[in-house]
Amino acid sequence: MNSNFKPILEALIKEGFYQLPEQHPKTGKAFDFKITPYSLNTKLSFKFESMNHFLEFLKLSEPELSTEKQEILQTTFIELGLSSEDFFYVNFYEKEKTWKCDYCINM
Repeated sequence: MNSNFKPILEALIKEGFYQLPEQHPKTGKAFDFKITPYSLNTKLSFKFESMNHFLEFLKLSEPELSTEKQEILQTTFIELGLSSEDFFYVNFYEKEKTWKCDYCINM
C-alpha cells in the first residue's frame, strides 16, 4: 500500500467508515466523495496527485474497480476541466448524508 494513503485511511477509520482494508465492522458507515479542484478545508478533504493516484487509493476498498466507475471518473475530470495528470482534492463524507457544493461533482 502507498504510504501516502495512511493519513487518509486513518482519518476515514476514525470517522467510522468501513470500506477500507482490514476495517470492516458491521456497524461501519459507507463513504462517498466529491472531487474538487481545491480543498474544502475539512478533516476529510485530501489532495491526490493524479487520477491514477486516486484510482490506486480506490482500489484499496474495491480491488476490482469497474471500467464503468473509471469512465465516470474520467468524465468527472472533463466536466471539472481537470487534467487526469494534475492534482485535485477529494472530499469524503457519509454516503447517506446530503452534501452540497456548487462546484463539486459527486461520484
